[in-house]
Amino acid sequence: MMKNVQKQINRRAFLKTTSVGSASLVISSGIAVNASAAQAINENISKKMPTRILGKTGVPISILGMGGSIDTSGYLNILRIGLNMGINYWDSANGYGNGRNEEVIGQFFSKYPEERKKVFQATKASRTTEPKSMTEQLNLSLERMHTDYIDLYLIHGLQSPQHLTSDVKAWVEKKKKEGKIRYFGFSCHADMARLLTHASTLGWVDAITASYNYQLLKNDEMQKAIDACVKANIGLIAMKTQGQRIGPPANMQQGRVGGPQDMEENPEGRNGQMPGPPPSMEMNTSSKEPEDLTAMSHFMKKGYTLEQAKLKVLWEDKRIASCLSEMTNMTIIKDNVAAALDSVKLTQKDRGMLDRLAQYDRCYYCHGCLRCESAMGQESGIPDVLRYMMYFNSYGKKDDARRLFKELPESVKACIVSRDYSVAEQACPNRIEIGKAMKEALRLLG
Repeated sequence: MMKNVQKQINRRAFLKTTSVGSASLVISSGIAVNASAAQAINENISKKMPTRILGKTGVPISILGMGGSIDTSGYLNILRIGLNMGINYWDSANGYGNGRNEEVIGQFFSKYPEERKKVFQATKASRTTEPKSMTEQLNLSLERMHTDYIDLYLIHGLQSPQHLTSDVKAWVEKKKKEGKIRYFGFSCHADMARLLTHASTLGWVDAITASYNYQLLKNDEMQKAIDACVKANIGLIAMKTQGQRIGPPANMQQGRVGGPQDMEENPEGRNGQMPGPPPSMEMNTSSKEPEDLTAMSHFMKKGYTLEQAKLKVLWEDKRIASCLSEMTNMTIIKDNVAAALDSVKLTQKDRGMLDRLAQYDRCYYCHGCLRCESAMGQESGIPDVLRYMMYFNSYGKKDDARRLFKELPESVKACIVSRDYSVAEQACPNRIEIGKAMKEALRLLG
């Protein structure tokens, strides 16, 4: 097997290196890397990471981006290896880790000043579109990251098109002239289609980071909005690329829409029973749903993990310049880079497997369409709470989820127990049982 890896990192050979039986290596940060993972990392350093032009910026960026929010000292080594493997798009935000993420990036640029020009660094102004506050946050970010400029400065979590005011435009033009930012844009977790469509009409938005994943590939409004941005030459970066659930299915719903009874029979395993992965691959199935196992088995037999397949299907959309991934350890970097280097296209059957998984998961995935908010008002806090539940249950960011929930207005939290969410549930196109999810959030996060 290692002989094959030495010759070529192909799909199956690479994936087999994720098995855990090898002796561990420990690098200077204290991060453990198993020997086969280290071998694959060394092999991938010699490969060329694909790049795409980020819209009107004209800058080629890696199709795999380094997602932010990691704030440990070990992140220095992750950044070092990631850059060596060609990951030159780095994402951060003023508020990630209470500023610690930017500080770690600053430590990297201080230690390796010659590498700054190789990195396309993005960061964000958190929870503001007010020019004075944006200036304060920008200056703080520059100080933390030990850099004179930000390649792409974003408004974090833009909530309304009306926030892209003439004052913001004037601020952008000023900071570009001062050389403090090269390009400008925003990120969005909800109402993405409307925000992208509006941005395409402005002429001064350079790039957008938006939630986009296999769950949204057949969302007509999102597809039209992406086309509008491409026509306007706005660069697009995908985040939330794994389409994670807001909660464990068993805890969220008894009945479901789009469950296994709605799927055609799966040739890989009847009734969700997985025939089993190749013996060289290991898989933790203790918390997986039958449909997860079916999809995992399907892709593992082709040499992919399910996570790799979810990235590959996005990269096949040439409108997307880069996909962000929070890579907390070397194995994730190795897997993601291998998927980025793999030129074999997904088949129609592969895409069908992801479509069926999306259909099954739709009751647990919030598209951020804001129809629930339209039905019950912004003060309901539903989209934010559902996102925090995703952080808690699927991302394992329990402390962050609790902190964000705590920062919600007391009027939102105080009414959860007594509020009737049936109107919002009727408005939800995915038929999420919002009432149950909100009460579960109060129990877990409150």
